[in-house]
Amino acid sequence: MKTLKEYFNELNDNRQSGKVKHLISEILVIALCAVCSGVQTVFEIGEFAEVKKDWLRNEVGLLLENGVPSHDTIGRVLAMINPKQFQSLFISWIEQSLNIPTGSYIHIDGKTLRGSASEQSRGIHLVSAFAHEAGVVLGQIKCAEKSNEITAIPELLNLLKLKHSIITIDAMGCQKEIAKEITKKKCDYVLALKENQPAAYNDVKDYFSIEDKDFQNTLLRFETLDIGHGREEKREYFLSNNLNWFEDKNKWANLKSFGMVKSTVRCKGKQYSEKRYFISSIEDINEFVTAVRTHWTIENTLHWSLDVIFRDDECQIREKNTAENIAILRRICFNRIKMYQNGKTLKRKKMLCTFDDSFRFNVLFS
Repeated sequence: MKTLKEYFNELNDNRQSGKVKHLISEILVIALCAVCSGVQTVFEIGEFAEVKKDWLRNEVGLLLENGVPSHDTIGRVLAMINPKQFQSLFISWIEQSLNIPTGSYIHIDGKTLRGSASEQSRGIHLVSAFAHEAGVVLGQIKCAEKSNEITAIPELLNLLKLKHSIITIDAMGCQKEIAKEITKKKCDYVLALKENQPAAYNDVKDYFSIEDKDFQNTLLRFETLDIGHGREEKREYFLSNNLNWFEDKNKWANLKSFGMVKSTVRCKGKQYSEKRYFISSIEDINEFVTAVRTHWTIENTLHWSLDVIFRDDECQIREKNTAENIAILRRICFNRIKMYQNGKTLKRKKMLCTFDDSFRFNVLFS
C-alpha cells in the first residue's frame, strides 16, 4: 500500500532541476501537516515548518537535506502543482484506502470557497462527491461557478471508480446527460427535480396531484415522524413506477420511478408544508427514503465541518492553483481525521491535531 508521500512523489515537478533544493513530496508533507494543524496561509506553513523541523525530521521522517523550505518556496511549489493531477492522486489514494461497498450512497454537491473571492472573481467553486457510509470525500473538481456544475459533475463522475452505488444530486444536476453518465457507470440515481427542468417538473408535480384509482395502485408510500424541542415534522415519501404517462421517459437513461416527499411541520401552533419531487432509477421505496434523507449529510456533515471545524471559508488565498491545492490538502486532512477511530468527535480530533504532535502523526501517517 502506497503512502501519501509516495503519491506526492508522482506529481510533475516543473522546476529547473539544478535549482531544486527541496523535494516536492517533502514540501507537500509539510503543507499537509501544517493544514492539519489549522494554518490558513502559505506564510504560516513556512512558520510551521521552522518551528516543527525537529519533529518533521525525527518523527515524520523527512530528510530536509537543505533545511526547511521558505514560505516563498512553498508558495511557488503549491502554485506550480497542477490541481487536476493532484486531484487524480487524491482519488487514487482514497480508492486504495477505502472499499466502497455495493449499494453505497454517494452524494454530490458544490461549495464555494468564499475566502478565495475578490472583486475580480467570485471565488473557487468545488463540486464534491461524499460517501455517506464512510463519511469521507471521494473526490472533488473545480468549476468556474455554481452554474457550471452541469459540466463539472460528469467530469467528476468519470474520475471516480464507482459501481452499483446510488448517486444523489440536487436540482442543478438533474440533467439527461448526467443520468446517462451515472447509468454508464452501472450506478443508480436520485435527482432532485425543480423549476430548472420546467416541463418535467410541472408534469411530475401534476402527476402527484392526481388521486385516481390507477395512481394509488402504482404508489409506494413510507412515513416518518420526528418530534422534539416543541417541533413535530412528518415526512411522507411516495414513489411511483408508472412511467406510461411521461412523454420523455425514453430520454432519461434507465428511468424507473418518480418520487415525492411531503414534509409537514408543526411548531408553536403553526403548520406549514413543502413538497419536493425527484426523478430516479430505483424502484425500492426504502432505498428512495434513504437516498433523500442522507443527501443532506454532504451539506450538514462535510460542508459544515469544513467551514466550522476546518475554517475552509476563512482561507483567503486567491492564487488559483494554490487555493485549490490547499483545499485538496484540507480534504485529505478531513478524510484522515474521519478515518481515525478513537471514540472522539471530529471537532476534538481536529483540536488534538493542532496541539499534539504524536496524535497528528498517528492521524496522518499511521
